[in-house]
Amino acid sequence: MSISRKPRPLYLRIADQIRGEISDGTLAPGARLPTETKIAERWDTTRTTAVKGLSVLINEGLVIADRPRGHFVRDRRPMAYRPQAEFRRRPLSPAMDAFMSQLSDEGRSASQKIEVAIVQPSKEIRERLQLQEGQLTAVRRRVRFVDGEPYNTNDSYFPLDLVQGTEIMDPKDIARGANVVLGELGHEQVRALDEVHVRMPSPEEIDRLHLGPGTPVAIHVVTGFTAADKPVRVVVNCLPGDRHVITWERSKPRLGGPLTIRPATEDEIGTVTELWGQAAEWLNSRGIDQWQYAPREERIAANIAAGECYLVEDGDVAVATITVDRFADSDFWTEEEAAQPALYVHRMVVRRDVSGGEIGSAMLDWASEQAKDAGLEWVRLDAWRDNNALQEYYLGRGFEHVRTVEADGRSSGALFQRAAGQVRGIGPELQSPAASAAPVSTEAE
Repeated sequence: MSISRKPRPLYLRIADQIRGEISDGTLAPGARLPTETKIAERWDTTRTTAVKGLSVLINEGLVIADRPRGHFVRDRRPMAYRPQAEFRRRPLSPAMDAFMSQLSDEGRSASQKIEVAIVQPSKEIRERLQLQEGQLTAVRRRVRFVDGEPYNTNDSYFPLDLVQGTEIMDPKDIARGANVVLGELGHEQVRALDEVHVRMPSPEEIDRLHLGPGTPVAIHVVTGFTAADKPVRVVVNCLPGDRHVITWERSKPRLGGPLTIRPATEDEIGTVTELWGQAAEWLNSRGIDQWQYAPREERIAANIAAGECYLVEDGDVAVATITVDRFADSDFWTEEEAAQPALYVHRMVVRRDVSGGEIGSAMLDWASEQAKDAGLEWVRLDAWRDNNALQEYYLGRGFEHVRTVEADGRSSGALFQRAAGQVRGIGPELQSPAASAAPVSTEAE
């Protein structure tokens, strides 16, 4: 027995045809559709039926109504949304975060508005952060814009007792990222639990993102955990379906393999000074006045020209810098010491988002091997007199404290040295590209 099927209602067949023309490119993005009257005449029906068919496409987000001009194919320029970018290196420039950097690379204009508030969390946020009833959270609410249009929202929730009084409470972009700040507070996130919910938007989401009819949203909820499985951050991203393509590939880069160390080039002075500036900003946030002055670019340029300034790279990303030379500063080292063949280390900086990876130890080992290969006896450096943590760092890496001196107008003066050739063998391997390797000169400066 055959089963009779009723034909699809006419208004749905009208929607089907127009949808097909949008899909195959006959109607391009931004194209104006025939008027309601023309559609009715084409299908030998009423204008009401034509309007009903167009309403289906409006609710699907394929067509927009711009009265009195008519109906138009929605122009979609979806943004590639990459959850894995959370664990990637942040750009050095404090004016750009990962989102803004990505859009800039694509030739699009990106901006954002940030608000910070202390709130009673919803049941869902409280449960994800494992908070007790009544515990408050800090939330950083962001609306992100692409080419002037609100594209998504990004709301980050933190237990208030973890972040009170930190940069996270300031409604400004954090150049090195909130994840790094949490790590510095002793709550580094090492894994993330991702949840994606697809639904129609709430009235608040419609208002924040200026959503048109028929636009579904994907809600991407990320809960970040420490190595002790403590949840310390919940991020709720609201992604309109007509503006995003979600690309999923998550991994946290680790500094286990070889890194590259090579001489900096003349056009990389900006990279060196940005590394310096990022370190100075972090020191300042700790109440340490080291490097709280503009980088002496002419001095850095001279070091680069002499082949003394080096960059350490993880792939094509600069993660550290070090300068080495044969000059014994007469404010610190005696004539007798200056006569001893030694390699002097200056301006050793490691990006905060790779701190803890012992890159500094690897650079000191590299300098020690460079000194030995050049027939020198010592690796020496002078440290900030008031930076006790830095002095402890060098003591813990085999350096001996020679003495601390005070010189007029100089805040440095804690002198350290280590025998050339002495290495700890801790930290990533540093490899010098054969084409750019520049052995330290054995001639006195």
